[in-house]
Amino acid sequence: MAEELAELRRRYAEDIGRRAAVGWRPIVEAFAAVPRETFAGPGPWKIYGGDLQAQVTPDADPGPLYANVLISLDEAKGLNNGQPQFWASLFERLKPAPGERVIHVGAGAGYYTAILAEMVGPAGRVTGIEFEPDLARRAAASLADRPNVEMLAGDAHALAKGAADILVASCGFDAVPLHWVRLLNDGGRMLIPLTAESALPGIGGGAMLLVTRRGADYDARFVGWTMIYHDMSRRTEAATRRLADALPRVEPGAAWQAPDIASLRIGTAPDETCWLAGEGWWISTAPDP
Repeated sequence: MAEELAELRRRYAEDIGRRAAVGWRPIVEAFAAVPRETFAGPGPWKIYGGDLQAQVTPDADPGPLYANVLISLDEAKGLNNGQPQFWASLFERLKPAPGERVIHVGAGAGYYTAILAEMVGPAGRVTGIEFEPDLARRAAASLADRPNVEMLAGDAHALAKGAADILVASCGFDAVPLHWVRLLNDGGRMLIPLTAESALPGIGGGAMLLVTRRGADYDARFVGWTMIYHDMSRRTEAATRRLADALPRVEPGAAWQAPDIASLRIGTAPDETCWLAGEGWWISTAPDP
């Protein structure tokens, strides 16, 4: 059975890698190494495919989990563990490397936290942070055998500390968390969703913002559209409205076009290249001079 599961995970990892156009091979190896069922709770499981139609697995056989599906974690709150193809494509942007320190905000039940831990290896370190207490407890239990992972419960705005090479979030923000940007080492990458309101309660629509530190400057660009849960602690009506005004309107059936941005500026006054501004920061359509 163990050999069959290992082979199933290998096929799943290779499939996800192809779907996400992964070139960073450690991503595929990490997906092949981490047992998804460990982080899914007891079966049977409710899963969602590409059409987002719910199916319940017939039993606790983990086979159906090894596909590009969402797994429900808390049906009452609409929480799931995220689509593998989506996460693999994010990791391709970040390229986690051995020895790096990662902060994972919105760790959920810990599955993708474990995949990050695989990629940074024993010399690296991952801090997972989850706002929902029950999910945080589940993640801590499932990650207990990984000495390079610490799991924290509570508000990531307060808990994210220390120098980081990567900060990645799985909840949507209406402003750039400036404190997190300042945690980045030179060459560090932050990938967060910037999301306005959507038609779905508690879920925002917007874009994945990738910020890369280059010495004293910060490159910025959008790397894809997303629908994702709101950050639970710091959103405001005013900031959400400003972001909604800046994001392009998408007509039904039309392709989404990413705003053309180039840099994140800190501590200076916005100029005519400003796409969006907040307290102490602004996003420019021009590279840093």
